[in-house]
Amino acid sequence: MEVAINNKTSRKWEIIRFLIIGVVATIFDAGTRLLVAYLLRSAPEWVATGVSVLAGFIVGVVVNYIFSILWVFKNVADENKAKTQSSFWLFVLLGFIGLLFHEGLNYGSKALFNLGGISILAGQQMVIDTIIDGTWAFFGSINFWMWAIIFVVGTLIVLVWNYWSRKKWIFIAPKEVDPQE
Repeated sequence: MEVAINNKTSRKWEIIRFLIIGVVATIFDAGTRLLVAYLLRSAPEWVATGVSVLAGFIVGVVVNYIFSILWVFKNVADENKAKTQSSFWLFVLLGFIGLLFHEGLNYGSKALFNLGGISILAGQQMVIDTIIDGTWAFFGSINFWMWAIIFVVGTLIVLVWNYWSRKKWIFIAPKEVDPQE
């Protein structure tokens, strides 16, 4: 018999846990992207960007999945279903759709800002370069701030998509039981 936990309270704490793990996974994603882009700085731009985005996605989605199973989604009708291989791949697919949203915004913005002389890629590359040389000069760069703003906006859009899609298709809440029945 499915019994829902107090739905409002449960959903509130679930969203808070989701946001916390979202931040953690985003740190892993962004850190991996920056590190791989730095390591591949002498490679062609499309290679460095593609490999760094893919590496960041893989690390971020694995971290997110593990914590979603262990800690985030507690009010679920069938906990074992979320732990199946097919649910893992659905989790990855939904995350990949979110990645496409994020990268679509990133590349669309990159093309738009390049028209104005702002290089988002230079802003991304500048972070690691200036941390390593100890100047932290990226804080004074419009390229960095445009990259950071686009990254945050894209992350927020993906955050909403990820919660909604995962709750709808993987971590489905139990049906609410009417207490008067």
